[in-house]
Amino acid sequence: MASSSRPFLSSSEKSDSDLDLPSIEFRSDKEGPNKRHWRRFYAVVRIIVVILASWGFVSICIEASRQFESDSWLTCDTKSKVPDPYHPETLEPGRNTCDCGTTTQQALSRDCVYDSLAAAWLPPYCRDEELTAKFEVSGPGPEGQWFYYADEAGTIPLNKAQLAALGEVGGSFWALRDWHIAHCLFYWQKYTRMRETGIIMEQRFDHIEHVRHCQHLALKPKPDHFFLINVNVVMNSTLLQ
Repeated sequence: MASSSRPFLSSSEKSDSDLDLPSIEFRSDKEGPNKRHWRRFYAVVRIIVVILASWGFVSICIEASRQFESDSWLTCDTKSKVPDPYHPETLEPGRNTCDCGTTTQQALSRDCVYDSLAAAWLPPYCRDEELTAKFEVSGPGPEGQWFYYADEAGTIPLNKAQLAALGEVGGSFWALRDWHIAHCLFYWQKYTRMRETGIIMEQRFDHIEHVRHCQHLALKPKPDHFFLINVNVVMNSTLLQ
């Protein structure tokens, strides 16, 4: 005789148990889809959270990159404003021009002196005094002096004080071609030395035409090498010559 699969149950209990079983199994079947639905919902939520977190991270990176670029531009802009003798516009007002006024008295009041290398009155921040001192002993005369004349024929010599006085009246003097070539070479040094000296190159010579003038003198010599050339003396070297 086969034994019941549900021991210790009375007939009525067995009957009740048999009736309840389908109901229980039916409820179990109903809970399965609900769980799957919630699992899907949570999965979607997680995906959305991950997407939002990723987007937030990317946004932070983009903003940081923009801020870095902005700081870099500010740094470059700050550097561009550092005083630079090669860029007079970066210098403080009053130190970016080589102007000594119109008279000797005005020049002296501005601490200007006559500079024989420049053939001009110059303020301290436009003078390379060490270089000018070397230039003054680089000539063909005794102890390296240069010769200056009031006339093209070279019959009326001038000294340094007389040369300085010409600036106030817009005068000029005559000097050997070699003086001009030496002037060009020493101004090349002056321009290069600006990194160390911090002095300002006057606009009178800080342009391409002056360079071409020097090039012409060096590359196209005349048969008479010792002829004289006229030189203007100025008080304001900001003006182009």
